[in-house]
Amino acid sequence: MRRLTLAALATLAVATLAPAARAQTFETDADIVDGHRYRSAQRFAFELRFGPYRPDVDGEFDGARHPYQDFFGSGNHLMTQIEVDYEIYHRFGTIAVGTGVGYFSVTGTSPVANGTGLPSGDHSTMKVIPVSFSAVYRFDYFQERRNIPLVPYGKAGLDWAYWQITDGNDEIATDGHGGTGRGGTLGWHAAVGVGLVLDWLDPEAARDFDNEMGVNHTSLVFQLTHADISGLGASGRMHVGDTNWSLGLMFQF
Repeated sequence: MRRLTLAALATLAVATLAPAARAQTFETDADIVDGHRYRSAQRFAFELRFGPYRPDVDGEFDGARHPYQDFFGSGNHLMTQIEVDYEIYHRFGTIAVGTGVGYFSVTGTSPVANGTGLPSGDHSTMKVIPVSFSAVYRFDYFQERRNIPLVPYGKAGLDWAYWQITDGNDEIATDGHGGTGRGGTLGWHAAVGVGLVLDWLDPEAARDFDNEMGVNHTSLVFQLTHADISGLGASGRMHVGDTNWSLGLMFQF
């Protein structure tokens, strides 16, 4: 009887203490994992950005000619970009490597050939699809340790941009100086930006987003980028780089 009573008490103690032990472990893991204030492991970042863009086609001619301006005007048009980073180091900031792709399209009307500058009625469309490979550093040390929501960052890397120019019938046109109407140009880029981590707006919702979707942080990002996509010194390449800004969202998961 005594043994039966002791066994019953031991069973009751395990049943009582186990949930408490699990709850305590869960709370510890929720507060800090590998020194960072999020629950699930953080390995990736996804960015979606939008901004104005004007490919530097006319920069090739040093002011002697301006075919891009003649066809498409001097204004900027929308560039949409996505980027995926793999975060490889989380100590004094975050180091990552990433790849991105963008899409730009503009349609214009060419001037008449006799030099009057009047529209000819011939339409032309230019598309640029830049692909980038970047090394990324985000200074999120104080965001992780002190919950300061501003995270400055920098990027640098290489680019390759596919470009294509078509006429109104979606046929490949010439590029204005004897080349073909499509091709690819190598280049490089450097960027600086700042992210505003939005978790502080609703910490409970941020934690639920982490629990249910594995998203550690959601940030509003503003980025300044200089892209020199002119062939890396090779001659006769279409110049399609630009210096521009972009605004978007970043999810780290």
